[in-house]
Amino acid sequence: MNRSTGRSSQVDVAVVGLGPAGRALAHRLLQAGAEVLVIDPCPERVWRQTLSGWRHQLPGWLDDQVVASTARPVLRTRGTQEIDDPYLVLDNTALHTRLSLAGARVEETRVGPDGFAALTSRAHWVIDARGATPAGRRRRVPMQTAHGVVVPTRAAAGVLAGAEAVLMDWTPFDGSSRWQEPASFLYAVEVAPGRELLEETCLAGEPPLPPAELQRRLHRRLQRYGVPPDAIEGPGATIERVRIPMLPSAADPLPDRVIRFGAAGGQLNPITGYSALASLRDTDTWVNALTRGDPGRLPQRPDPLARTALGAFLQLSPAATVELFDAFARLPTEQQRVVFDGRGAGFPAALFAQWQAMPPAGRLALIAATARSLLTAR
Repeated sequence: MNRSTGRSSQVDVAVVGLGPAGRALAHRLLQAGAEVLVIDPCPERVWRQTLSGWRHQLPGWLDDQVVASTARPVLRTRGTQEIDDPYLVLDNTALHTRLSLAGARVEETRVGPDGFAALTSRAHWVIDARGATPAGRRRRVPMQTAHGVVVPTRAAAGVLAGAEAVLMDWTPFDGSSRWQEPASFLYAVEVAPGRELLEETCLAGEPPLPPAELQRRLHRRLQRYGVPPDAIEGPGATIERVRIPMLPSAADPLPDRVIRFGAAGGQLNPITGYSALASLRDTDTWVNALTRGDPGRLPQRPDPLARTALGAFLQLSPAATVELFDAFARLPTEQQRVVFDGRGAGFPAALFAQWQAMPPAGRLALIAATARSLLTAR
């Protein structure tokens, strides 16, 4: 590691926040021989949220022991399209165990915004991996919300209809011919052998759909699909609630040598809300840059074009939203990957191809939504 003169008592890196991103970065830094300080109020707590994404994002240093399930999902809009790309759900306990912090200095505490300057006297580099909405930060940002229930796979047969998983079911939850404002979709994946998560999701809202409305929509949709009521609301039902900021809320400048990683930084995808798999994928790039002492060029904020795409999405009507994802389902696999990554050299071309695949009315709606987004951008 590169250290400045007179800082021999410092550790190489302090990682603040031990979500999947922070724990993975600390783990790989330790394996690279770095001296690491990790700071989190509950450093050994296993994450409860469902962590999922695409297999091509899973780094080679992680094997299938951390994977709970793999499927080729379908996307339902005006028709049903299979996404020809393996989608996986992680086993949180296995991943947590795999990301050992043996050899790290551990402090069980919380770091507020004013604590980072002090940490720069203790570590050559300080990583803010506290997530998109650190404690105490409440700046309003678009949110993804969801209400889900875990049911036996046999109870989800009507939902799956022969599919391995459902990435998005944009059909109206109540079976009508019109979408309510704003539109929501059903997500269905296997989270453990014989157990299926069925989740009604508001992809992004400002304000988002509240939990009670999502629960109402989920129950109505699952009734239509023939899911038994006792599986949805019985005493053994496992509920999952989601509230994900679609943009990092921490906008204040950080002290020198403090950089953001994971959902706090450039790994958050404003189009999908995903960050965990992108963080795992980027971990070794960050480790290499930190050990060289040159992380300044690494992305620390979401791609500006992805932020613009989020703004446009927030302006779309439910019908135009469905047209947008119908067009996405018909993109080549490589362009679908780029859209879901939310960045990269091919990202503008992939978004343009998605726009071209929309019907004329949908294209005009997206142009108008983008214009409104740019005019109202804060």
